[in-house]
Amino acid sequence: MGEWKVLTTVVGEPQAQLLASFLRGEGIPVHFRSHVPPSVYPFTADGLAEVQVLVPAEDLERAQGALAAFASPQGDGEPTLGS
Repeated sequence: MGEWKVLTTVVGEPQAQLLASFLRGEGIPVHFRSHVPPSVYPFTADGLAEVQVLVPAEDLERAQGALAAFASPQGDGEPTLGS
């Protein structure tokens, strides 16, 4: 695997881990990039808790489709956890 591309940015490692589990279930490898070390006391201050979710460049298009499905509303009108 060569180049990694940013798929999306989420707030907090729990959201990043949830999305990563979904993507890995679709067979897409995932890495994270964050500017703050993990903490037991999550916080947000000027984007410090943001986590970039990266996927291999060759999987970016497939990952974007998976992300759209992950974030789309269910049939009952309730959004999924990713939205």
